[in-house]
Amino acid sequence: MKNHFTLITLWAAAFLAVPAYGQMMGMMRGGGMMNMSMLRAQYVRQHGVDAAYASKRNPLKHSAGNIEDGKRLYEQNCALCHGATGLGDGEAGKSLNPPPANIAAIGRRPIASDGYVYWAIAEGGVPLGTAMPPFKGTLKEDEIWKIMVYLSAL
Repeated sequence: MKNHFTLITLWAAAFLAVPAYGQMMGMMRGGGMMNMSMLRAQYVRQHGVDAAYASKRNPLKHSAGNIEDGKRLYEQNCALCHGATGLGDGEAGKSLNPPPANIAAIGRRPIASDGYVYWAIAEGGVPLGTAMPPFKGTLKEDEIWKIMVYLSAL
């Protein structure tokens, strides 16, 4: 009798959870709940980081000068969408779907390799079909690295 009750309980839990999970995933596919970070992570799981970027390492030191330069470049190129502190709450980003990524702690996330972050900035949302512009034609390589130094200092 006890096993029968356990089996019914597990079946009921699964019966209720599966539709909720499907509904959640459906909203995420439509962009309702999925932000840019989630979308980019999903893309990388399926396709990997472009080989041209995967092994890149930031050659710049985390000096006060590089942080200050990176902050200036971030404010000029990124803050409008990602917000002043990188939380993804910039004025222009409020109308985007998916919303901009929260990049405030990107430098402290061990899963965010230099190559991954450089690729995200250089290629923007082009591989993902989102509004983030590619910065590889706008910013020089050392400017992207300086933005990354600044992000790691947030």
